[in-house]
Amino acid sequence: MNFDDIARAFEDGPSGTDQFKTFFKGAFQLMKTDSENAALYFPVGIAAQAYVLRYEDQAVESALADKAKATLVEFNKRLASALPLDPAERLRVASSLAISYEWDVREF
Repeated sequence: MNFDDIARAFEDGPSGTDQFKTFFKGAFQLMKTDSENAALYFPVGIAAQAYVLRYEDQAVESALADKAKATLVEFNKRLASALPLDPAERLRVASSLAISYEWDVREF
């Protein structure tokens, strides 16, 4: 399993909490197996986990679920583009993802 695999499965799947749960578990697993890039996997994993914790036990309007999924897909594309970069650039992207999630995402 690599990041492209879990990101593609997330993007191609439905917008439900089960998809977010599968994604965050995959991202956290990658932190163990690809520790060099753990700082990149952490913000997207935490974002997906937060969505699950907030919405797992309730009905979610499809517009909200689709918007959350689109946000995470966009984050994943930013992460994927950073993987081949040098360590300083990967850290910059990881920081950018964390900032974007903390200050720009209100839904989850």
